[in-house]
Amino acid sequence: MRVTVLLLLLAFSAVGQDATKHSFTFEKAASINVAELTDDWDVKLQHLEAPKPGVSELREELLAKKREIMARYPKDQSTSTRASAGPTPSIGHSFEGNIFGNSAPTDNDMAISSGGKVVSVTNSRIYMFDAETEDQLLFKSLHIFSRDLDILGSKYDPKVIYDPNNDRFIVIFLNGFTWETSKIIVAFSQTNDPTGEWNLYALPGNPLENDTWSDYPVVGISCKDLYIGINTFYNGSQNNSGFVETCLWQVGLKEGFIGFDLNTNYYNNILPQNKAIFNICPIQEAAEPENENMYLLSNRNTDAQNDTVFLLEVTGRVSDPNTQLEVSILQTDQPYILPVPADQTLNQWLDTNDGRVLGGYVLDGRIYYVQACTDPVNGRSAIYHGVIGDIDGNPSIVSRIYSQPDLDYGYPNISWSGQSEMDEQSIISFMHTSESVFAGFSAIHVDENLERSDRIDVKEGFSIINVFSDTLERWGDYSGTQRMYNEPGVVWAAGSFGNGTNGHGTWIAELRSPDLPAVGVDEVSTVSTNVFPNPFVENTLVQFTLKETMFLRLELIDANGRAIQTLLEDRVKAGVNQISFNGDLLATGNYFLKGSSKGTLIFTEQIIKQ
Repeated sequence: MRVTVLLLLLAFSAVGQDATKHSFTFEKAASINVAELTDDWDVKLQHLEAPKPGVSELREELLAKKREIMARYPKDQSTSTRASAGPTPSIGHSFEGNIFGNSAPTDNDMAISSGGKVVSVTNSRIYMFDAETEDQLLFKSLHIFSRDLDILGSKYDPKVIYDPNNDRFIVIFLNGFTWETSKIIVAFSQTNDPTGEWNLYALPGNPLENDTWSDYPVVGISCKDLYIGINTFYNGSQNNSGFVETCLWQVGLKEGFIGFDLNTNYYNNILPQNKAIFNICPIQEAAEPENENMYLLSNRNTDAQNDTVFLLEVTGRVSDPNTQLEVSILQTDQPYILPVPADQTLNQWLDTNDGRVLGGYVLDGRIYYVQACTDPVNGRSAIYHGVIGDIDGNPSIVSRIYSQPDLDYGYPNISWSGQSEMDEQSIISFMHTSESVFAGFSAIHVDENLERSDRIDVKEGFSIINVFSDTLERWGDYSGTQRMYNEPGVVWAAGSFGNGTNGHGTWIAELRSPDLPAVGVDEVSTVSTNVFPNPFVENTLVQFTLKETMFLRLELIDANGRAIQTLLEDRVKAGVNQISFNGDLLATGNYFLKGSSKGTLIFTEQIIKQ
């Protein structure tokens, strides 16, 4: 039954000098059963031209700063790779997620329940998967998902969170690009089955009626509340022009899961005596949330170079009238530099956006976070990883920059991969690209000394990304990652790759700490292979026998160990199988055919091209 949204201003109070708090209550706007939503037209609006110079003052300002950075720190492949140490994470389940729907960028986010249900969101769609079987359960557009709200306007920027304490999902997305149409849709699953019933609420994108609308949601949860950081803009804004301020919603969780009236706090005028904060990233606990307070991070993300970090804390529950938002200003041990555009082939580039904090977690009194940056050593777009120690006392920051001289990194996110509170290790997932490597999805492991492992390919790209009629392509605004709460050491992540048709693909993967055994099958007892002819001149056949059905990845590796082509990534049946490929595309020499499943080596066979 459709319910009219009721907006009640319950209280207004200035909170110290750090922020202003407003309290609102909202009725449930609708209840839906996802499986019963039919007639999904899946309509998407996409502007195919990149913004022109002068259309967005901030965008042009960012590009000008990035040109200066590129001139100051030119990309140099001859520099040595920053030192890496320790074993890499392994890959468990790994499968293609949301299919490219002619909208850009993908803006991947995902959540997984302790029961193995995956909710994955991109742009204007919600997909649901079974993690164990890797089967798609269903997909719906945001339009059909919010149909019963009877609101006009584009639906976009979805985010998703799994609450392990309540064993439920929360989906958040936006509606409209004007203050008249702006809404923040918050949906709570009624059970742990995301294909079932949900409670929907429509928060106003302009709650203070100050002619602004809301964009760029970033979300997190404490043990009791949901937090949504948003940026507000004046009508007519494009690509961050017309920015007014960053605000924060605090929303009661249990009321949303039950379908009761929703209690909320809305914080604005944050740090009024200082330059307005731009973007706030909620930083939730590494494992199951236990605390009623919530930490958040921000920085000077549009500056060419800066060392300022803002540590925010919401001190209590939404229902506590004494709850307030407090802000501390910190200084990093080394500056972060605005990330330069990422290279593609054919003189195409991928936009790395700004240097905002993209993800993080709290563990044992420390905050671990990541953002994009430029590495001044090699001029590449890189990962800036910071750790804030003693957050409840005298906080200070130590940081590392992770990069590679022959690749650009973009849109990192981070999850804890330890098995106990004293086990300080992380898995960082991110995108990669270069002049000779198609855009793909990667991961590294970081140990307690902030030493990184070598990069692993979670998913290689099949093509450049070229959707806009311009050389600078949207790459995304974020990527998703989450710890598997009931499997210590296991992290799930979603990222993008070039899908083979110049569009965005989504890849979902289980990433495992090096301390865990790799998930796979026994090489000797499971696979027998035969390659003929070998040596070969033109074509060759590869015959292999599997004792069980598995997801198999076949790669061609050159004599230097470099992966030059992925021949197959698919579920292959038990029994005798055969694959062929065009050997004319290979230069004369020795190669290796490598077969792997879920990150575990299955077989390696040498082949010789004459």
